[in-house]
Amino acid sequence: MKRSDLVELFKVLANQKRLDILTLLLDSCLTVNEVAQKLGINISTAYRYLTQMYKQGILSVIKTPDGDRFDFSSKHMLRVIEEAINFISDKRGTPVFEPIYYNDTNLFKPKRVFDFRGETCPIPELTTRRELKKLTNGETLLVIVDYPLSKERIISFCRKMGYKVIAVDDKLDSKIYIEKTG
Repeated sequence: MKRSDLVELFKVLANQKRLDILTLLLDSCLTVNEVAQKLGINISTAYRYLTQMYKQGILSVIKTPDGDRFDFSSKHMLRVIEEAINFISDKRGTPVFEPIYYNDTNLFKPKRVFDFRGETCPIPELTTRRELKKLTNGETLLVIVDYPLSKERIISFCRKMGYKVIAVDDKLDSKIYIEKTG
């Protein structure tokens, strides 16, 4: 990697609207129309920003029946944005919650199990959000994914919502135990 590559990456990230788009993508991959609507910008501007980040390698495109969806190109890029948010939160003194990675899953008896192996964005995230609303205190949901960005997103939004999250990774997939507490 050349130093100029890093400079170009940070130039792309130095734009407020592109950062707004990246924070939207933390929760789910989105179409150009969805980005434009959520940010209140026109579609051509949203497309231009998304394309710039795609060309830089920050984003990838997932072909779906409802149109092209933009997503982070890797879990590393997603973590860069999350870590920047954590850095700012630390500076402000607000607590940052980290997921717990644990090996003994015998402690958990999930009420429901959802196997999303082979599924990509946004199905695992949207279904998990919907099912979390059905849990009562003390109940556990098990979500199995093999798409790395789904794992990162599910852990992130569950952590933000106050759920206890335990992720167990093996070579091919991740089992995410989500317990509703308090």
